Amino acid sequence: MNNKKGVVTVAQGHIEKGISKYNGIIDAQLTSLIKSAGLQYTPYLFNDGRILLVMPNNLGGFLYDSREAMFEALSLSS
Repeated sequence: MNNKKGVVTVAQGHIEKGISKYNGIIDAQLTSLIKSAGLQYTPYLFNDGRILLVMPNNLGGFLYDSREAMFEALSLSS
């Protein structure tokens, strides 16, 4: 389900499959930035540049087209 341009909600059952399929790795820099903003998501960087923010306990996630789209949606840009 698309909520905004460049953002797709991801159901719980698709989190692990997506991480595996697109070689998702936890991005340490984004993790630090997200935690400092008071959010509790785990950010995965996919090999095609997309970012998946996963809720605690893998309850669901938000897939962004790019780092810039994520920053804009979360107002994390500097």
